Amino acid sequence: MTKTMKTQTPALFKGAEVLRKDIWEKVNKANIIKSISELMHELLLKPRVLRENNGKTYFELATDSENISYRFSAEHRQMDYWYIDPSSLVKVIKGEEYPAIDAIAFYTELQQSIGIEPFTLAHFIRESSHTLFADANFIAKGRLTADELADADYQTIEHHMEGHPWATINKGRIGFNVEDYYQHAPESDQLIRLKWVAAHQSRATYFGVDSLPFQLLIEQELGKEKVGEFKNILQQEGVNPEEYLFIPIHDWQWQNKLAFLFGQDIAQNKLIPLGEGEDQYTPQQSIRTFLNVDRPERLYVKMAVSILNTALYRGLSPDRLKVAPAITQYMKARMSNDSFLNACGFVMLGEIATINFRHPHFDQLDQIPYYYKEMLGVIWRESASPFLKEGERMMTMAALMYVDDEGDSLIGSLINKSGLTPKQWMKAYLEAYFKPLIHCFYKHQLCFSPHGENTILVLKDYIPQRVIVKDFVEEINLNQEAHAKLPEEMQPIIRTIEDEFITLFILSGIFDGVFRYISNVSHNSIDGYTETDFWKAVHKIIDDYQKDHPEFSKLFQKFDLFAQEFKRVCINRVRLLTVGYKDDTSFPMPEIVETLKNPIAAYVSEKVTS
Repeated sequence: MTKTMKTQTPALFKGAEVLRKDIWEKVNKANIIKSISELMHELLLKPRVLRENNGKTYFELATDSENISYRFSAEHRQMDYWYIDPSSLVKVIKGEEYPAIDAIAFYTELQQSIGIEPFTLAHFIRESSHTLFADANFIAKGRLTADELADADYQTIEHHMEGHPWATINKGRIGFNVEDYYQHAPESDQLIRLKWVAAHQSRATYFGVDSLPFQLLIEQELGKEKVGEFKNILQQEGVNPEEYLFIPIHDWQWQNKLAFLFGQDIAQNKLIPLGEGEDQYTPQQSIRTFLNVDRPERLYVKMAVSILNTALYRGLSPDRLKVAPAITQYMKARMSNDSFLNACGFVMLGEIATINFRHPHFDQLDQIPYYYKEMLGVIWRESASPFLKEGERMMTMAALMYVDDEGDSLIGSLINKSGLTPKQWMKAYLEAYFKPLIHCFYKHQLCFSPHGENTILVLKDYIPQRVIVKDFVEEINLNQEAHAKLPEEMQPIIRTIEDEFITLFILSGIFDGVFRYISNVSHNSIDGYTETDFWKAVHKIIDDYQKDHPEFSKLFQKFDLFAQEFKRVCINRVRLLTVGYKDDTSFPMPEIVETLKNPIAAYVSEKVTS
C-alpha cells in the first residue's frame, strides 16, 4: 500500500514534488533578501547600522517584537541600492542566530513597523505564497548556467526569466490553480493551440492599420483553409459568417471568465466557439502574449488573461485596443524618416491590429473595477523574427540581470564569448540600447520606458548590435508642447505628461528600473569592472550625443539628465501601503517618495574616456 501511494502521489498532488525543504528554504531566503533590499530602496525599512568594515555595512533590522531581529551585511550601490551578502543574513531570536527562511513570517513580524493594514497583509501573504511556489519550480526544474543561457535560443531564454526585478511579489498570478500554473506559466515550457471564437460585430469592433483589413489579417494568421472551416461552422449554426470577427482566446479566460460572464452572448450567438487553430504557440514572459512556434514570422498574439499579477489584472483595456493601431501607424511613419534611428537599426514592433468585444452589461456601467471591461479582446503585434539580419540572434534584455547558481552572470559570459573587454562590450550595449532612446527623448519628446522585459537585444557574435522595442503603445506620452504639434485626430489618442515628470522616463524608468540592476550584476561578476565604470559609460553616451546634436541644446537644459537628483518612484509601496488590494476604476500608479541622487551627475565636469 505504501509503495502504491508513493507512486500515485505526484499525480494526485501536482506540485508537491517541488516543495522540498531545501528548495523551500532557498527561495524564502532569496525573497527575504530581495524584500530587504527593495524596501530599503523605497524607504520602508531603515535598519540600524552596527559597523562598517572593508566596504561592507553591517545592519540590524528591528521587528515589531523586541525579541526578533534580522542581521546582514551589504555593499552600498548608487541610487540607495544595497547588495546584500546572502551568506550574512540571519534571524536573531532572543539573542540566538537562526537561518532566515520564512518570507511570510518576515512580513508579519514587520507589519506594524512598515504600517501594513491586516486586510492588505492577508492578500499579500497569498500573493507572496504564489510567487514562492513559482520560484521553487524554477529551482526544481534546474536553472541554466550563464554559459548555457548565452547560447540558448530566444524562447528558451524567455522561459528562464524569473520575473520583475523591482517587485517583491513578481509571480503572484492570482487566479491560477496548480494545474493552470503547469499549463500556462512561461517557465512551464508548454505548447498550445489557440482557441478561437466568432464574435458578432454588434459587440465586436476591429481596429487595424490601413494596410491590414480584417480578412487579410485572419487569412495570414489562420490560413485560408482554416478560415473556410470556421465559416462553415457558422453557416451550420444558421448565421451569416460575414457578420462575425474571429478572436483567439486564452483557455484560462474561457474556463474562468467567458463561459460564465458572457453566457448571454453565447446563448444568443453573439459569441460562437469555433475550435483550435493549427499552429502551436508558447507564452512569453508577459504570460498573455504568445509566440507562434511553428511560424515565428507570424504575429505575436496578446490575449486577455484576467489574473492579478504584479499589481494589476492582465486584461486588455478597450481604450488601448481602440487606439493601438492608430498610434502604431503614426509612430511608424514618424520614425521611418529619422535617419539617426535608421542608422541605429532601431525597431519598434507595431501593434497593428486589435479586436475589442463589449460586454452587454458591464460596458454600460461607469465607475466599476476596470478589469470588468477588459475581459475579451486581442492584440496582434509584429514579430521580431522578420527584423533579424544574417548572423543575428536575439534575447530579452531582462536576461542581462541573470546570475546563475554559481554566481556567474550572463553579461560576464557574453563578454567572455565576444572577445571584447568589459568596457568595449558595455559601450556596444549602451550604443545599441540607450543612445536611440536618448534620441527618441530629445528629438521626438517621446516618453516611454523600454525596460528589460519589453526590450529585445539583438546580438551578433555575442556583441549587442541594436534593440527591438515592444509594448510601447500603452506607455507613450508626450509633453504638452510636442502633443500640440500632433495631427488633430491624434491628440485625443496620445497622452500628455507634465514637464516636471518628463525626465523620469529616463532617470527612473531606465536608470533605476534597468541600470541599477545591470550595474550591480556587472560590479559583482566581472573582474576589473565596477559600477563606477558602468555609470561613467552611461554619462559618456549622453555627453557624446549632446555634443553631436547642439540643435537640441535648449531641450538638454530644460530636460536635464545630469540633474543632481530626481524623484524616487516606488512600486512596492503601492501594494503594501497606498492601494493594497482595493478595487478601483483604473490600475494603480507608482508612488513618488523623496528623491534619489543621480549616479551620473558627479561626472559632468570630468573628462570621461571610453
